[in-house]
Amino acid sequence: MVVFWFPVDPSKSYIKRVIGLPGDVVEVDNGTVFVNGKTLREDYVPDEYRDRMSMSPYTVGPEEYFVLGDHRSSSNDSRSWGAVPRSYIYGKAVFVYWPLAKVGVLR
Repeated sequence: MVVFWFPVDPSKSYIKRVIGLPGDVVEVDNGTVFVNGKTLREDYVPDEYRDRMSMSPYTVGPEEYFVLGDHRSSSNDSRSWGAVPRSYIYGKAVFVYWPLAKVGVLR
């Protein structure tokens, strides 16, 4: 989980999960994410937050990162606006404080 300036409007900060590193090929088929042709196991995305969106293969460029939100059915993420430039990333999220029922260390 990284914290970064939103590429479309750098006055806003986003927190998303890094799915693809530079050089990786990311594809989404009916909601299932593939990285370099292998299915990504995503136990952290609850069934009620999944969607059935598809996306053609995307090769992550040098100094870029492909990010997805865990609430896929309503997430504004790399599927919509592309990868995040490395220079826009300024932190790593390590702790959940809201909702209170889920307070703890991120996995």
